[in-house]
Amino acid sequence: MEDFIVAMLNMIGGGGAGSITAGLLSQAPETWNPALYQLAVNVHGVAVKPLTSVVLAVMFTLELARNSTRIEADRDLGVKIVAGTMFKIALVFIAVQNAGLFIRMFNQATQFLMQGVSSQMSYEATGDGGQLGDLMRDQIRDAGVMGQAALFFLLVIPWLLSQLASVVFTVVLYVRFIELYALTAFQSLPFAFLVHEDTKAIGVGFFKSYARTSVNAVCVFICLVFYQRIVVDAVKIPNSADKGMVAWVTGNFGNLMMAGILLFFVIAVSQRVSRAIAGGE
Repeated sequence: MEDFIVAMLNMIGGGGAGSITAGLLSQAPETWNPALYQLAVNVHGVAVKPLTSVVLAVMFTLELARNSTRIEADRDLGVKIVAGTMFKIALVFIAVQNAGLFIRMFNQATQFLMQGVSSQMSYEATGDGGQLGDLMRDQIRDAGVMGQAALFFLLVIPWLLSQLASVVFTVVLYVRFIELYALTAFQSLPFAFLVHEDTKAIGVGFFKSYARTSVNAVCVFICLVFYQRIVVDAVKIPNSADKGMVAWVTGNFGNLMMAGILLFFVIAVSQRVSRAIAGGE
């Protein structure tokens, strides 16, 4: 029973959410699930890239037609306009051919940020030497069998709430990877829309979405570390406490409930921070 109570408090203190960050936040899409990443690349090569070629042809024609209306009697001006348009078309064509490099650039930038952040912050909910339950193991042991049974019934609701929050947190991280793989499958198509002024916003919006989803890993990591430290500081037992664990849990029941509820807000805050960094709605 002692170990179970310790595990429950560790989960309430953020340990459940923290333990999944190493695998879901520190890896790039191509390394986290190579099979899904390769599937997205194959879909792009077989279905999306031919469509991109058709869209490129239409966009090139529209751009040349639009710029040709600006050519009047001045031949020199007309040559410059056409030459500039062709140069723009050539750049976009090269970008389409190397769309995968741009996607990997976003991933590498995210990995660089993650390495820098993780070197300064730990994702484990640590206080003075351990997680919330580990810090209170001695007090839990001293409570005895009856006290531990009472602790179980007192902690079950905050623990279930923390479990639910951790499940939602995990789902959000999985959805992030699914979104990255889906965007990777269409990686070249947005470049085709960059040619024409009327469709440029589509391409820019794609890159904002990919950048926002990619950098969200760093934002989630930072927000999660802040969350864990806040929870441990809010509910940890004071060193000078002389009350039993049952009295402590009863007095801190609101803070224990707050831990699970706060994790839901951490998810929302990380999304808002990502949008503030990369733009988008």
